[in-house]
Amino acid sequence: MRWIPDAQLELLTRSAAVPELIADRYQIVDTIGAGGMGVVYRAEDTALRRTVAIKVIDADESEARVLAKLEHPGIVPVHDVGLLPDGRVFYVMKLVDGTTLADFRGSLAERLRVFARICDAVAFAHSRGVVHRDLTPRNVMVGAFGETVVLDWGLAHGDARGGTRGFIAPEGQLDERSDLYSLGAILQFLVGNEATPPLRAIARKATAPEPTARYASARELGEDVLRYLDAAPVRAHRYTPFETARRWIVRNRVIVGLIAAYVAMRVAAAVFLH
Repeated sequence: MRWIPDAQLELLTRSAAVPELIADRYQIVDTIGAGGMGVVYRAEDTALRRTVAIKVIDADESEARVLAKLEHPGIVPVHDVGLLPDGRVFYVMKLVDGTTLADFRGSLAERLRVFARICDAVAFAHSRGVVHRDLTPRNVMVGAFGETVVLDWGLAHGDARGGTRGFIAPEGQLDERSDLYSLGAILQFLVGNEATPPLRAIARKATAPEPTARYASARELGEDVLRYLDAAPVRAHRYTPFETARRWIVRNRVIVGLIAAYVAMRVAAAVFLH
């Protein structure tokens, strides 16, 4: 009897699981990723001649139905849904090329702008009665031009209890405020050791142990981050007089520069005339 090497067996197993042709229209190209909620493939839409992403899952079409009603630039759109011959569900999505937020390398300001866009997408989902329940840096894709898309809404239907350690809220009931906790944990991940007192205050409020102590909405959280970027007062932070003065200088640096130039000119003139 001839034994098959483990690596070759794994390759054969993966190949057997890949549907060669879906619905006589989609040709599988390669595997993008796999997880507990299914497998995602890169595929060619032979009818429209475009590259798409196809997710194959063992459950029903609940996730696809959730995504279908969330038409927002920050949420990946669903183009099609159907059944494989073996009974598995597949749905076709826009292919988002880029990197996950976990691997995104941008300046602090760029990371914060991306975070604000995530908050906007989540706020939109909440306005449609949809809670993500598993917001993590790996469930967000950032494109080459800063386009930001929230992925993996597989836990957003029913009463599913899930989440990722380090990003899931401590309370048992998962709702909009639990998504806010996850967003706060993502913010902490993004800023790391660059966190200033106002940013720490924002993250601390979003991840408060008591849900009612958190922000009232994802939109409110995103707006506080945008205020920080604009050097405007952050609602979650109590400023010292020094911080208030520094923030005023940053917001009015043109005026401060003109005043400094005027003073320097007067001093130079006084020295010269003397």
